[in-house]
Amino acid sequence: MKEHMKPMMTLYMKRRGFLTAPIIIALISVRAFSAEPPKAFSGTLDPFSYCASVGTMDSPAGGTGPSPVPPALEPYLPAALGMPAGATITVGSTFWRCMDKSVYVCAVGANLVCDRKADSAPTNVGADNYCRDNPDAAQVPAYATGHNTVFAWNCRAGRALRGQPTGKLDRRGFRIDIWHKLSPVPRWES
Repeated sequence: MKEHMKPMMTLYMKRRGFLTAPIIIALISVRAFSAEPPKAFSGTLDPFSYCASVGTMDSPAGGTGPSPVPPALEPYLPAALGMPAGATITVGSTFWRCMDKSVYVCAVGANLVCDRKADSAPTNVGADNYCRDNPDAAQVPAYATGHNTVFAWNCRAGRALRGQPTGKLDRRGFRIDIWHKLSPVPRWES
């Protein structure tokens, strides 16, 4: 652009809002990036209030997956997990997370994995290895696929084939059949 045209172009752009748009975008970006990330849960907080404030957090304690249940949630577990009141729950066998401002819990079982999202990958290395040794197996056992896959697997001519899903996932990738929403009222108070 020729030097004598620059002042006219600048005036035109100011009138059309071209120069103010980058400034507005920059201000919005600074505001968005200056917001603090949610703080990790500490044992002194109420888990229900914490989840209400953070909304959705897969790892409330700041780890890489759902967190072990804090003592404050223990009175709520029997009702949520369908256990009789007063049932003993093994320490470290239950996990929690926040989703949609609510508390969700999961109890580890023989084939239930709670400390991470479900494996919904279209391939499975364990099934591939199993099928090499068992080329036409009608079913690949969980010890080969891992207990976290959401698919049934079988073998055909030495290849692992993904079958039907064995469970549904919530929007965060966790199995809905093992993750339960907690009511903020323990069974003995309701």
